[in-house]
Order: sequence, then C-alpha cells, then structure tokens
Amino acid sequence: IAHLHRLLGVDPSISLHDDWQTTSLIASGYAHYRKLDPAQSRKVHLFELSCPKVESIGWTLQEVALQSSAVLGGDASGHEPWFLFPAPAAPGGIWFDGRLQRTERYGLYGVPFLSQRLQRLLVFEAIEELSQALEPFATKQREQHDGDPQASSK
Repeated sequence: IAHLHRLLGVDPSISLHDDWQTTSLIASGYAHYRKLDPAQSRKVHLFELSCPKVESIGWTLQEVALQSSAVLGGDASGHEPWFLFPAPAAPGGIWFDGRLQRTERYGLYGVPFLSQRLQRLLVFEAIEELSQALEPFATKQREQHDGDPQASSK
C-alpha cells in the first residue's frame, strides 16, 4: 500500500482500523502540541465511524506483505507477522499482529456517506493525555505478542 503512489501515480487507499488506539497512535506522529500557543497546536482528532467490514478490501497486512514480492520484487517469505510501531504517544512502540484484519483494513477512494456515519468525535488536548489513553491497549497487545509462539522477540 505504501508503494501505490509510486506504482500508480496516485494512492486511492484509505486505512481503516477496528481499534481507535491504532488510529490514534499513528495520528500522534502528525500531531504537535504547543503549550505556549495552543492555537498553533495540531491535535489528534479521532472520528469514530460506522463502516461495515464488507466495504473494505479484506486483506491483512501480512497478506499484503507476502504478496508484495510479485510487484516489488525481493523475498517476503520471512516477513514477521508481528511488528512494533513506535510513535510520539508510545515511544517504546505498540505491538501489532499483521495477520488480523482488525489491525488495518483497506478501502478505496473514500467512505460513502461519511458525514452520516460519524458516531463520536474525540479530541486529545495533549500528548500525555493520548499516551495515558493508549497504555491499556499497549499492555494488552504486548501480552498477546508475548503469548504468541510465532512472534519474534525483536
């Protein structure tokens, strides 16, 4: 997916996440909080949507990685299913299982009737607030990673 713009000249994909924590962790990399001038801050805004799974492509990150060699070349057979994603809200990273669709779903071009699907809007006013909100999820993901015999210890 990261190479679609290079391959097609445009990236028509959108990423959808079952867990709000995944989206918020990624968004923390684009956010910045200015304590001296809060008006200049770029806060994390979380939009909870109603988006049926049937509207997504259905591939897992692991499937995309394993199929990538057909387009990009190279050998992806040793691709680890788990990956650690560090971001400002969790500098030590959060573990994600690429074999699960809930980690990331792909859609194309957009979500139809987006404005009618908004369920809830959350705004994180500070990186500390977001980090604290992510901690239980990070713990759960770490426990799942540590309990998976297919997970590497990297």
